[in-house]
Amino acid sequence: RPAAMSVDAPLPLYLSFGISATAACLSEILTLPLDTAKVRLQLQSLACEHKGQLKYNGPLHTIRTMIAEEGVLSLFNGLTPGLHRQFLFTGLRLGLYDKLKETLNAHESTTLGQRIGLAVLTSALAITVANPSDVLKVRYQAHNPTVPVKRRKARAGAFRQYVKISQSEGVVNGLYKGFAANLLRNSIISASEITSYEIAKKNFIEHLKFEDGIPVHLASGCTAGFVATVLGSPADVLGTKAMQKHGHYSGLTASQIAYKMAKNEGVLSFYKGFWPNFCRIGSFNIAMWFFYEQIKSKFRIDS
Repeated sequence: RPAAMSVDAPLPLYLSFGISATAACLSEILTLPLDTAKVRLQLQSLACEHKGQLKYNGPLHTIRTMIAEEGVLSLFNGLTPGLHRQFLFTGLRLGLYDKLKETLNAHESTTLGQRIGLAVLTSALAITVANPSDVLKVRYQAHNPTVPVKRRKARAGAFRQYVKISQSEGVVNGLYKGFAANLLRNSIISASEITSYEIAKKNFIEHLKFEDGIPVHLASGCTAGFVATVLGSPADVLGTKAMQKHGHYSGLTASQIAYKMAKNEGVLSFYKGFWPNFCRIGSFNIAMWFFYEQIKSKFRIDS
């Protein structure tokens, strides 16, 4: 049978949202240890000024160290706000993207530029809603040398933390801390993931003649993860540092952080932790697009 892209009947927005959110939450659970390792690697400069003092060396060493010092559950610090984030962020960015693209396709085929624009728009709207959970997740994951491990474990639940941050730091300076950098980061990474996945999948099927199935979904997800990491790493590093409450970059704007990093650490510092970041983004995209396609196929009606 010749390879071909399947044509799907439109799904209602609530179903697109639910499929996207479920796929993202399942992927978050599977890949959170890598994300926590990535955050620790990016932020360890907050506690160490010289290379010889670096505590973590690579994602696997970070994971081993965390297990030895803090226990296995430390790898899942921030799971609750992480699930909040994925439910809102991916549910909205993919659910709205599918619906808007479907609306445009009803009149004429969408161009690459239009799809990129839609992906940026829906990603920006989604992270605007999900930013508080992103802030809380990073704070749970980050190693703060001034807070003992036992005290970190004793922190209140996620919803109480949202309230606490809003009361003690304010909504803008607390729950939306680092929003400009986070908006840039997530718009770039998310739009890159969505469009590169679609392009890779189309090329695998139409040009390389693969069947539309699991191998194509996995390969396309890996491609999307790599492209997103290359394009989004500078914004990812900025966003992670901007949301921190403590450290050298605390209280600075995204532009101030970028200037200080370039001056003090060099341009390559914007790609600090690139491979751990790719391990996280790549594995997340492989898992997320796999779950997305598999769940969506249960509701698919070929036209």
